[in-house]
Amino acid sequence: MDLKPIYTEPENCQDCYKCVRECPVKAIQIEDNKAYIIEERCIYCGHCTQVCPTGAKKIRDGVSRTRLILQNYPRVILSLAPSWACEFEDLSIGQLIAAIRKLGFSGVSETAIGAELVSSRVSDYLQQSQPGVYISSACPVVVEYIRKYSTEHTPAITPMLSPMLAHARILKDYYGNDLKVIFAGPCICKKLEADHFKDLVEVAITFKDLKNWFEKENIHPEQLAPAAEDHFIPWQAGIGSLYPVEGGMLPGIDGESKKIVKMAFSDLSNIKDVIKNLDTRREKDTIFLELLACKGGCINGPAKLSQTSLAIKRYNIQQHRAAHPESTVPDLGHIDLTTTFKAYDCSAARHTEEEIKQALSAVGKNSPEDELNCSGCGYDSCRDFAVALVEGRAEENMCVSYMRRVAHDKATVLLQKIPAGVLLVDNDLKISDMNSSYYDLRGKIVQAERRIAVLTERGEMWAQYNEYKTVHKQLARVKPEKRELFEQRHSRELILYDAAARYLKELKDSGEEITPKAWQREIDLLTAQKQVDTIDMKAMREELKAVERLRKAADQLARQERDKPRDRGPER
Repeated sequence: MDLKPIYTEPENCQDCYKCVRECPVKAIQIEDNKAYIIEERCIYCGHCTQVCPTGAKKIRDGVSRTRLILQNYPRVILSLAPSWACEFEDLSIGQLIAAIRKLGFSGVSETAIGAELVSSRVSDYLQQSQPGVYISSACPVVVEYIRKYSTEHTPAITPMLSPMLAHARILKDYYGNDLKVIFAGPCICKKLEADHFKDLVEVAITFKDLKNWFEKENIHPEQLAPAAEDHFIPWQAGIGSLYPVEGGMLPGIDGESKKIVKMAFSDLSNIKDVIKNLDTRREKDTIFLELLACKGGCINGPAKLSQTSLAIKRYNIQQHRAAHPESTVPDLGHIDLTTTFKAYDCSAARHTEEEIKQALSAVGKNSPEDELNCSGCGYDSCRDFAVALVEGRAEENMCVSYMRRVAHDKATVLLQKIPAGVLLVDNDLKISDMNSSYYDLRGKIVQAERRIAVLTERGEMWAQYNEYKTVHKQLARVKPEKRELFEQRHSRELILYDAAARYLKELKDSGEEITPKAWQREIDLLTAQKQVDTIDMKAMREELKAVERLRKAADQLARQERDKPRDRGPER
């Protein structure tokens, strides 16, 4: 299964529920005390990757696939998001382009070119449409939010491709369909867009990916002397370079025959308020809303590099725009940017009051007074938590007050059942040390997991090699004049075959034998032993937790005894 743009590394997840609290659409499922992304509910705003205290929420890396494409295709252009001007502010245009070309790209083009065409097409669309409220399709996070959680407004989204996709279509029209386009910017949701439009954009990477790639290749852009060819192609963008700031799209929206009222809002919390109870039916006016999920615009995207003030970032964008006047642009009227957006309702299903009461009762909340709404579980209210329980997105042990009560009730029973063990305590019954069995066992499990991952990867590469071997053999029999067409039609299969073949060759060259059956047998043995060790580890963990709970209970009893008023007896 393909890795999604945002995913969880379970080993790093510490069940703090911060991602549940912070997620604007609660697209998080807790399973075995680990927080996983619910793909169909997620809008890929990337906020969870910013707030996760342990770094368990990860952004899918696109550099590996990009390198593979650069190795297999002669013409690959990087579509650079316009917020580059405030992310790489210490570099000249030439230095940045020179550094990107050293990575293997044949050229660099501004995504803002696509933005300008989008603005032009939206203007025409608004002129020809009936009065009403229309919403920009430029921000993929906003589009995902409306499609999934405000479905009644889906028809109001202007039916145009985003600037990234429009730019890719322009480049392929200009240079030919065999051109490969890679996007780089501060937006994580662009990875989702690229996944859905693989015929236009091969891979979307972030500015962080790009910067790390420079470092790994030992490329220092600030030290480069740009050559004559280190400039944006096929032409330099103009007004589209304002797109990454709030309101940046609006200057490009105009009309000759009809007045268009233009408004801009940013920050998803604001946007929720804007479209809540929004009546899109208008009798006279046409209202156009530029909605950007990130506060201040794309300059504040989740994968941004710079932490500079938004005011300075906006200033840098405006200065860049002022320094570069409009270029001469060829006629692009034949390029089709139209698309459609389908609603996919993910809003909370309606549950019966009885279902909610049963869920509340399961965590000891049998009356309104029991509903503390403390948000310890990550949900705003106990009833929201109950809905998540009904839908299987939450677990009962997420409720802090419930678990505190359970721990108290079971303390006496657990005391009688704890087996003998090595435990050091001080005079106050506070645990000062414990045996290393738990840690040794955990290390054994981690070692097994790593070995299983290695063997699984080998098995997958072996399967991938065999799956596409036939296409590779067919290529060898293709006539030279038909070879390029065959490679274009089967580019994906050939890339996957080459990657698998190279992987297996490197494995064999390192001294490893190619033994798929033996790999699977070892995986089965390691998995079985890991399951046994995991059960032992969990049992040991629960025993240690029980001792700690008993210690706390003893401390509390001691405090109560100490604070109890004493009977001094009759005065004499």
